[in-house]
Amino acid sequence: MKRTKMLAVAMALLGGTTTESAMAAPKGNSVPKEVQEMDCLVGKWSGDATMKMGPDAAKVKITWDCTRASGDYGVACKAVMKGVPGMAAYQETDLFGYDPGAKKYHWFSVTNAGETHDHQAPAPAGNKIEFVYNGLQEGKPFKEVIDLAFADDSKSFELASETFVDGKSTSLLHGTASKK
Repeated sequence: MKRTKMLAVAMALLGGTTTESAMAAPKGNSVPKEVQEMDCLVGKWSGDATMKMGPDAAKVKITWDCTRASGDYGVACKAVMKGVPGMAAYQETDLFGYDPGAKKYHWFSVTNAGETHDHQAPAPAGNKIEFVYNGLQEGKPFKEVIDLAFADDSKSFELASETFVDGKSTSLLHGTASKK
């Protein structure tokens, strides 16, 4: 009995945080335009990049596998980068979504390097989007800026990712990837 009441209270609380538009079920695959535009991410990607950390540079191989998630309102991806100095394989799990209230895209990442970042980007005007994460690293201001530029056919993209600690650039990853 207590469990049933607790479940009812939890459902009421959760229901109270959901907007009416968010509760509306999509008709078929009809989701908002901003959500549909995340289709450019869906697919199996592979590519090459160069990672620079100070004077050192390394060649990196990238794979990224992305599928629709959460009833087509999100995109979930698994990425692997080989060649990152000091790691056999850098692994990342990503979840992309769109927040209509803030009119921003979110890219939440969790990595095997112990990182958890919520990158945010305003809706782009064209094929380029810039995601930014601001946080702390060892008590110092940390910023990561990721630029993605998709080809018109969404079959390839250019990637540039730069991190800053205490306002100083600490790494730069630049490369391209294409759908298999």
